[in-house]
Amino acid sequence: MSIIVNNPALQRAKVDGTKLEKEFIKFCQTKGIGCISYTEWQRLGAEKTASLDHQDNLLIKHYPYNSIYDGHICFTEFVLILGKRRIRIEFKSQRVKGSKDECIPYIFENAETQFPENELIIFRPGKGWKEGIKPYIIRRIKKVKKENPNIDIKVFYEYDELKKYINDTL
Repeated sequence: MSIIVNNPALQRAKVDGTKLEKEFIKFCQTKGIGCISYTEWQRLGAEKTASLDHQDNLLIKHYPYNSIYDGHICFTEFVLILGKRRIRIEFKSQRVKGSKDECIPYIFENAETQFPENELIIFRPGKGWKEGIKPYIIRRIKKVKKENPNIDIKVFYEYDELKKYINDTL
């Protein structure tokens, strides 16, 4: 039995998140980055996947990972393939106060122990975050760098910052 939540704030957050993801896909496409869903990417198989990888740049949507909870598969919005680099990208938007900020420690935990990629971008727009979230993120990134120097985590609060980083990375 599924339960339908009739919460306008949750519905709006979903619409906002989807809108940002679509904007990001369009932005990447203007930069010559191909875009494909993870399911389609897997369906193509090794032969076609290899040719996509040689396309240099590919954005893969709805990318799975084994979470810190044994046997549980979760998804991040994207993995960006730039040649041999793979960058996991997680969007966490929060326009109004809510529980999205509770996801941030979970993302860090998964980045340190579960993500096969050693680069992570967290895009965290919105004004509804708890007061202490930015200092927490700064502390946590310092801790990750100290304990796992091969992991590189970038956090962006504005969409233009994220686009500039992708532009500079290309």
